Amino acid sequence: MSHKTGHLLTKEEKDKCYINREIGWLRFNACVLQEAADPEVPLIERFRFLGIFSNNLDEFYKVRYASIRRAALLKDRKYNNIIDEQTPEELLSEINALVKDHMEHFERLYHRILGELENENIFVLTERSLSEKQKQFIGKFFHEKISHLIVTFILDDLNEFPHLTDDAFYFAVKMWRAQKKSRYALLEVPTNMFSRFIQLPSEGHRQYFIFLEDIIRYHLKEIFSIFRFDSIDAYAIKITRDAELSLDNDLSRSFLEKMASSVERRKKGAPVRLVYDKNIPYDTLNYLTEKMELDEYDSMIPGGKYHHRRDLMNFPAYNARLCYEKMTPFLPVAFDHANSYFSVVDASDQLLCTPYHGFSVFVKFLREAAIDPKVRTIKMTVYRVSDDSQVMNALINAARNGKKVIAMIELRARFDEAHNIYWAKRLQHHGVEIIFGVKGLKVHSKMCYIERVSKGNLKRYAVTSTGNFNEQTATFYTDFILFTADPRITREIKRVFEFFDANYKSSNYEHLLLSPNQMRPKLEVLTEQEIENVKKGLPAYINLKMNSLCDRPLIDQLYRASQAGVKIRIQARSISSLVPGLPGLSENIEAISLVDRFLEHSRLYWFAHGGEDLIYISSADWMPRNLDFRVELSIPVYDLSLKKNLKDIFECYFKDDTKKRNWPDLQKNNLKTTSFRAQFEIYRYLKKKLRDENQ
Repeated sequence: MSHKTGHLLTKEEKDKCYINREIGWLRFNACVLQEAADPEVPLIERFRFLGIFSNNLDEFYKVRYASIRRAALLKDRKYNNIIDEQTPEELLSEINALVKDHMEHFERLYHRILGELENENIFVLTERSLSEKQKQFIGKFFHEKISHLIVTFILDDLNEFPHLTDDAFYFAVKMWRAQKKSRYALLEVPTNMFSRFIQLPSEGHRQYFIFLEDIIRYHLKEIFSIFRFDSIDAYAIKITRDAELSLDNDLSRSFLEKMASSVERRKKGAPVRLVYDKNIPYDTLNYLTEKMELDEYDSMIPGGKYHHRRDLMNFPAYNARLCYEKMTPFLPVAFDHANSYFSVVDASDQLLCTPYHGFSVFVKFLREAAIDPKVRTIKMTVYRVSDDSQVMNALINAARNGKKVIAMIELRARFDEAHNIYWAKRLQHHGVEIIFGVKGLKVHSKMCYIERVSKGNLKRYAVTSTGNFNEQTATFYTDFILFTADPRITREIKRVFEFFDANYKSSNYEHLLLSPNQMRPKLEVLTEQEIENVKKGLPAYINLKMNSLCDRPLIDQLYRASQAGVKIRIQARSISSLVPGLPGLSENIEAISLVDRFLEHSRLYWFAHGGEDLIYISSADWMPRNLDFRVELSIPVYDLSLKKNLKDIFECYFKDDTKKRNWPDLQKNNLKTTSFRAQFEIYRYLKKKLRDENQ
């Protein structure tokens, strides 16, 4: 790639042209902290943003940090890094320095929010700030509900250090006695049995809570009463393990059995991070690190008194005034009071924009299909579904009603493997035919295909989504779901499912963009056409919305388009390796992120296409894994009214002056307050359309 002048980029220029994906993601996670610091955000929601930050970071270390650590251990100089010269060791060091700063900011925010909660008569007490009445309450709670569930390990008496899991909560306990060797123990807190926040008896208007582990701290002397000591203290520690799965080559076992075994082995993955109470004595920390055999590539992060702060996402909402005002989802007017959803889709394509629109539309569509005598076949991809999935129950109901039901279940959906294994077995039990993925590829596309016979004619329907068919996440993830009976689309969706069933059957698609074979080259062609159109004086622009943008060949092509004069706008929520605004390279590119009440998850590609406005909704981000190693689907939106909706929604994001951040310096923006807030404006926009169509 070159500048307008034609010279190749130097190493220094290249370093300025790309942002490492991990560093970009950490900058995004810092924006989550920015929301926790924003006084305009309701107070309990700010607490929850701290939980989201913590949960994000946990997953980052399990997956991304672990993979870089493996590259460092193996001295792999070909690690997939968009910046050519940066080694895995250098990247690990940069990550740890950034995370250390973020965690210090986190602790300051946590204590600030605690203070503000007290101003609202909500108190989170410690074991040292209890009244006599409260001590009696936690004493009874401890003896009746907790004491028999606590697991303790006396470390000095064990030949092997106990295996710690990254979903559990531990205390490192030090018992000290003058002139004697310190004794160490490990205590597992039963957080999976109780809420992390135990409500204490209220006093007037005051609400009191205490962390579950502080009840245990209060009873430490009682737990270890058989030992003699002058003092005893407990320090919270947290381990994070490598979440990589490995499948064995045992040909006698099914893929389902291998996945189940691999998920079980993951629990014993190598440790990659130890977070510990910064007040832990040096000798105790040293004892633990030696026993756990942590090495130089494992991240050691001092933290506060409390860990597993992802639980802050579930802090009790006892005061509605301190939470976001409810935004009740509604139905598009065509579905409201319709006798048959099939007749609605027969009339025209329909678009759901969750969470503004209710996901119940899709559930009711499947339920109707399950009992409709005219429906013969239902096929669907399954990536992540909710625990008590109404979608899966609808498929089971359809199979019971004699429909041919086929579910393509991706067992390698990270952290949902066990969940998907459960649903695969349950669906099989009720007669649903299961396809377990495609060899060598992860199936990340979200689609449903239905065949229905009416008056002797076969009619095909398709539902495709930018996100998972999941009732829970549909309440706070923004996604697009398209319902269509357009033969141009449904015929090609049918062929995709034929490919799942027989992987040797390959097809060329005229309308769909399908990875790994056709999406990348088609995106390259569409971008190249914009470059040609700007030379011809035709409308030429590219508008993109996705979660992550870090594919270097496509970034380079966007740079070339910018140099040619194509106007490009990008909303990349969590990763953007592209640097906008560089003179002579990307000055025609604007790139933003938006962090607000809902998680921005929808993907949209919008090309001027010579004035025709070609728009796709997609399951794919612009990342090498999505374009080269997954089955992803981008589907064109042909209905003119739906295209207008999507264009109007996209424009809202760039009008936002409240929650919009500009890449790459996301946390440095001086955000305004409550002027134009995209997510709220989109809700109003869709509600207005509902009112207008009802008149």
